[in-house]
Amino acid sequence: MDWEFYLLDYIQYEIRTDFLDKVMVAVSFLGKASMIWLLITAVCLIFKKTRPVGISLACDIVFNFIAGNLIIKNIVHRVRPCQLNKTVELLTSVPFDASFPSGHTMFAFGAATIIFMYNKWYGTAAFIFAFLMGFSRVYLYVHFPTDVMFGAVFGVVFALIAYKAQKSFFIRPEVSGE
Repeated sequence: MDWEFYLLDYIQYEIRTDFLDKVMVAVSFLGKASMIWLLITAVCLIFKKTRPVGISLACDIVFNFIAGNLIIKNIVHRVRPCQLNKTVELLTSVPFDASFPSGHTMFAFGAATIIFMYNKWYGTAAFIFAFLMGFSRVYLYVHFPTDVMFGAVFGVVFALIAYKAQKSFFIRPEVSGE
């Protein structure tokens, strides 16, 4: 954990700026309660053309919530860095749940993976946003780097499972006209 505090402190004292403070708070806010991903999912579900994406995203959100937030966080129950080092000026409130894995990052990488499976261009943009989301959590001192790394890994894994589930259970074969 020493290297993680070293990295967190390096960001706080060498990289942090007023401009980045605003950007990182805004990026992190977009991931709060997965609202951005729920909104994108809802929009995708409305249109027939994007409905498979919406179904995959919905499955991914459920998998991330159950496996990541309800099971893994409660088993590991890792304390957040801001709770261990209270000398750092926080730009956001201390989240109420455990630190490992980063839910913001898990949901962002899960959504990015799903979107990428259907559209490489939008998916690439979503991955860039997911990286920013993960970095914002470390920048804001509310997650350790390994919380974010594992959040990204879990997000991708759960997304691949969700994508496979959508392909297996929700897409009906075309009925030929008789």
